[in-house]
Amino acid sequence: MLSVPTHNRGILAKMLWSDSALVNGFKPLDEPLHLSVDDGYGFARIKSGDNLGQHDRFSVIRRLGWGMYSSTWLAKDHQDKKHVAVKVLTGFATRLAHEGLTPELDVLRKLSSSPHGAEPKEGHCLSLHSNFLHPGRADTGPHLCLVTDVFGGDVEHLKRIYARNGFPLSLAKRILFHTLKGLTTMHQQGIVHTDLKHDNILFDGGNTDLGSADPLPIPSINEALDRTFVIADFGNAQFVGKPTFDEITAEALRAPETLLRGPWDEKVDIWTFGCLAFEFLCGRQLFKKRSYSEHLLDTVGGHLWRMQCFTDEKFDVEQLKNSELGYTYFDASCQLKSRPPLLSHTISKILASFNILDTEQLGTTASFLHRCLRLDPHNRASAEELLDDPFWVGVHDGVSAEKA
Repeated sequence: MLSVPTHNRGILAKMLWSDSALVNGFKPLDEPLHLSVDDGYGFARIKSGDNLGQHDRFSVIRRLGWGMYSSTWLAKDHQDKKHVAVKVLTGFATRLAHEGLTPELDVLRKLSSSPHGAEPKEGHCLSLHSNFLHPGRADTGPHLCLVTDVFGGDVEHLKRIYARNGFPLSLAKRILFHTLKGLTTMHQQGIVHTDLKHDNILFDGGNTDLGSADPLPIPSINEALDRTFVIADFGNAQFVGKPTFDEITAEALRAPETLLRGPWDEKVDIWTFGCLAFEFLCGRQLFKKRSYSEHLLDTVGGHLWRMQCFTDEKFDVEQLKNSELGYTYFDASCQLKSRPPLLSHTISKILASFNILDTEQLGTTASFLHRCLRLDPHNRASAEELLDDPFWVGVHDGVSAEKA
């Protein structure tokens, strides 16, 4: 399992959102171009009509989106005569990549050279076509650019329209099955994603014109059931056994071993996947960041407490002993020091409260989630093992046989 040197802890702190990058507490529509590489950003100044790459190979059509350390652009590849997506890293992210702290390029190269790497629809992971360095400006620095296929959108867009109370079961299972196949591909190559979430799962464009200057329409549920879903954005990915930082995963999706600052491996992705599976089915997060002052628990302690209640498990002495924060929150008998009541509020009971599954579906779904959400990562199923779970009966690479 991975154990990160303490001198690297927080090395990517500048890549977390700072107040200077937000407008009224929210992410703005456009990149904060006023923030330089020394501020931890340094976005490339790119606009529609610009040409990028050697011999102006790529002509920019429009921006597809942006995140805290990159912007992604739709472009025409004049050499291969097709449309592509060009992810342009910020100057700060490019600097970290050159220092070997964010191995996204190496991860994509390894995935692209895997047995299914040339075809994302087989391996369900984004593949790399090419890469180049864009010179940028003095205050932004050079920008590493990664060229990949263009996709039709991400699961976050589908969620906003169709999943306020959870996705239809058939669509949820299709997205999850393809995502799990992507995790299997990654983990077999010794890669941990660490940042699996809605907007890092993409779907293909179907029969739409991928080169359109306008945003692509969101597919209907029936159309989405024919789409292929792939895992993308490997900006926080790491190789097993070669950790560079341990500030990983969105808080609500964070595995217990990372909360405790203990050793971790690819099983952190399985915990995150289990949390996402619950959210896809029920339309709400399984865990939320909050403290419990009535039980003398801060946000981390409260999170650990709810993990015990929801899994109906207790932490093992070895796991606590090998974690930096193990005995900050727990005593020698492996109980939380503030002794909150361990409520039997299991995943099965929570699922039943939503009234979205029949008796048989409830049993198989609860069992599947339990295999993902084990406190001890050694007891958590692998991605490959989960592919054979009874939860997938009626699901295949085509349309799910189950009714929406």
